[in-house]
Amino acid sequence: MKSIRGHLRVVAFLFIGMFVALILYFVYAVNTYGGRWFTNPYNTRLQQQKSNVVPGRILDRNRKVLAGVDEEGNRAYAGDKDLRLAVSHVVGDNAGLTAGGVESFQARYLLGFDGNVFERVFDQFTGEKTRGSDVVLTIDGELSAAIEAAMGSNKGAVVVMNYRTGEVLASVSRPGFDAKKIEDYASAEEAALVNRATMGRYTPGSVFKIVTAAAALRYLPGADDKVWTCDGPMVFDAKTRHYLPDVHFSQEVDQAYREEQKSGVRPQPSPTPDPNMPNADLPVESSALDSGGTIGDYRLLRDYQSVYHGETSLKRAFAVSCNHTFAQIALEIGEDKLKKMADEFAFDTDFMFPDLMLYASRFEKGANEYDVGWSAIGQYRDIATPMHMCLIAAAVGNDGVMMEPKLLRGVVNTRNYMTNALKPKVYKKPLTVEEADKLAEYMRFCITDGTGKSASIKKLAVCGKTGTAEVSSDENVGNHAWFTGFIDDPDHPIAIAVLLEHAGSGGGKAAPVAGEALRKAVDLGY
Repeated sequence: MKSIRGHLRVVAFLFIGMFVALILYFVYAVNTYGGRWFTNPYNTRLQQQKSNVVPGRILDRNRKVLAGVDEEGNRAYAGDKDLRLAVSHVVGDNAGLTAGGVESFQARYLLGFDGNVFERVFDQFTGEKTRGSDVVLTIDGELSAAIEAAMGSNKGAVVVMNYRTGEVLASVSRPGFDAKKIEDYASAEEAALVNRATMGRYTPGSVFKIVTAAAALRYLPGADDKVWTCDGPMVFDAKTRHYLPDVHFSQEVDQAYREEQKSGVRPQPSPTPDPNMPNADLPVESSALDSGGTIGDYRLLRDYQSVYHGETSLKRAFAVSCNHTFAQIALEIGEDKLKKMADEFAFDTDFMFPDLMLYASRFEKGANEYDVGWSAIGQYRDIATPMHMCLIAAAVGNDGVMMEPKLLRGVVNTRNYMTNALKPKVYKKPLTVEEADKLAEYMRFCITDGTGKSASIKKLAVCGKTGTAEVSSDENVGNHAWFTGFIDDPDHPIAIAVLLEHAGSGGGKAAPVAGEALRKAVDLGY
């Protein structure tokens, strides 16, 4: 009998423990995901409330109306079409076709759920519609419109933020959509409704070298003074994908095979072959990407367009975006430490910011040495959002501190009081001050003496990194063009990320857009 009672007590304690765990998880889930559930456009209560409320206005930081109401109390959007398109993904739509826009994400304020319960009861008795609160955003409408124009016909995204406070000054995704005619997009190409700044996850290319350079500074003693040699493609065994440091292809032989890949005409063997060189008459497999390919039993990792840099320091390799050097660094550091550095920068993190929805970026450890080198230069399976890359550049500019991105500057209630005023918040500290200073030095050199010269601004110290992300084996499909960086000036604490889909090189296409956007931000007093 005692044994049975003992077992019953154990079972009872187990049930109690499970019940307590369930309650704790429920509290955690509500606190963590409750805001997401509430603002989901499929929330029926949210949709019902829209017909009973005069929605609050959505204003930019200078109180310019991005979304207001008409004489009948229905939602109306800015009269300037260029402005509507530039801020469309930030503002969202009233029909619930887009996710993550202010219309849904800040619905608790716009639809009056934050109002005084007695006022809401009074409105019910009088038959008056409840009025929602106005939401004031951190973005600048004029800056957003100027950026959208600077992007030209390119699809992509540009994010600009204050790296000291985390305030998002602009978040432009192109193509935008016209919220005045949102019904036209119900069956249209979904691409126009996707916020590329926060939801678009792209191969980062060489902008990821910020992370690899940080790993070198932290885990490779003497990295800043070390010299690497970049005199041809890195050669790997095609089957095992192990690095073969004793096998060497000259730049001339490499270039000949690259030309064959394009033309189909086999280069002639060298009349006096170097005994240390691979056989010049090896069969060639068409390259999947410009920076990689297979020749016979060998797999190659090249620099962009087979431009090699000789003996180079980490600083110079960063400025000229040397794939060879950064792949070598990754092999020296190892995939575990590279992954650890990526985690420090919030890769593979499920972001849960209160002001905006941001998709996770991913970094996967390479399964072999070739993949490790490939991942270190922002290829392999690396993906990142433009917003996240802006946060990374912002952390370098902010002495190694990554601030939480802020889109809500404040809420003006029906009594004209400002509530929920913005309070800057530290998100992570991925770098020491010393590491951030050294990376800023490298990024500055990239602008003055490297691939980012087109982003320079007179009398201001712009720091940055370009990226040219290879995304297709079809040579007719252009590379994604990247730039991310910041202004190293306490009076202009501005960070930026630019992503232009299939536009070409980062230095040639993304950097000029970044320079134009930064100049406009400075002109506006940021």
